[in-house]
Amino acid sequence: MSVVPSELLGHAEGWQPVAGSFEEQGGVTWFVPRFPLVPGLSYSLLIDGRESASIDVPAAASTPSTNVVSIHPTAEEVPVNLLRTYVSFSAPMSEGYAARAVAVHRLDTGEPLDGVFLQMEPELWDSSRQRLTLLLDPGRIKRGLVPHLESGYPLTQDVPVAVIVDPSFRDAAGQPLRAAAERRYRIGPAIRARVDPLAWRLTAPAAESSEPLVVAFEDPLDRALLQRCLVVVDAAMAPVRGAATTDDGDRVWRFRPASPWQAGRYVLLVDARLEDVAGNAVHRVFDRDLDVPEHAPLDAHSVGVPLTIA
Repeated sequence: MSVVPSELLGHAEGWQPVAGSFEEQGGVTWFVPRFPLVPGLSYSLLIDGRESASIDVPAAASTPSTNVVSIHPTAEEVPVNLLRTYVSFSAPMSEGYAARAVAVHRLDTGEPLDGVFLQMEPELWDSSRQRLTLLLDPGRIKRGLVPHLESGYPLTQDVPVAVIVDPSFRDAAGQPLRAAAERRYRIGPAIRARVDPLAWRLTAPAAESSEPLVVAFEDPLDRALLQRCLVVVDAAMAPVRGAATTDDGDRVWRFRPASPWQAGRYVLLVDARLEDVAGNAVHRVFDRDLDVPEHAPLDAHSVGVPLTIA
């Protein structure tokens, strides 16, 4: 048995059913959804692929108010082996719309590209249900696997694309988005190398100032991981309080301290799980060549980049 929005009947194959579980009590079977049902939609109970029952959820009396805040990566060019895309919204969203409301189109022909994103059940939302993670099919990215040999990369080098979010995506109140959103990309060569913090360019602020520490990366890094994988510590390894931002297509990280910098030694501590946009981490290459010594995994939980402020 499964539960799907009634508007998907006739297209149920390949579409994601409503996330939840069936429970039995006193001879009665109940469906408990993982998230509240969306106002304004009808839902159908399918048994062996056929509709057995349906319910209507009354629509909320409101107008669309939710926007797409960002689509990451924000770099103008991404590698052909891009692993993830993030879509952030201004309010909590409903599940079950990603597969049909987020699409990738070629910019030269306008042709939609099928099978770019891996269909996930359940969808990958953060705890606030405001950031959606979309994985490009890893089986098509890792060379040597059957999906890659049969279909190649989800993207094609030198063929520009647009990631488009359709306004039919519903928020948690059942309302569509205020407008569509898109981000355009050039598709460059694959990136296959470990992220190397020791190759980053650090611009140190002056002592007694509150200017930011600026760190420039070789390639765009994963936006979500950047928010939690970099920490500035002092000589006693105590974290320095402050706020971090990223810009230049996630190629630059800026850390502004809560209090002025003191002269002395610091360390930029980098979690080894930090990845670039192709899934390569500090400690390993996502699509590793076994014959390339530089692709050997790094046995470390973190890497420290020394910094002196004078």
